[in-house]
Amino acid sequence: MALYLHDKLLQLEEATATAHADLLVKESQLKSAMEALGAAEARLKALSPEAQAALQVNDTELPELLEAKAIAQIEYDDAKKRYETNQRYIELLKEKVAKS
Repeated sequence: MALYLHDKLLQLEEATATAHADLLVKESQLKSAMEALGAAEARLKALSPEAQAALQVNDTELPELLEAKAIAQIEYDDAKKRYETNQRYIELLKEKVAKS
């Protein structure tokens, strides 16, 4: 039983390392999406009031950037949840291995 738990713990630690690497990638993608959105907003604010008034949202890249940011946020949240869940399971398995 202890060997089985030990093997499961090793598998979970490997999955957690993969989840952590994925989390870092998703965090970077989210940061990039937020920076791109911020830069686009800054460019729009830098326009003259007349140019701003004449613009329509579809004339800008904002819809695509907002969608990209939303997708990046969802993917980041999912990756974070997966990593944190794996971390909790590792702690539980370590306790079981220590008891057996």
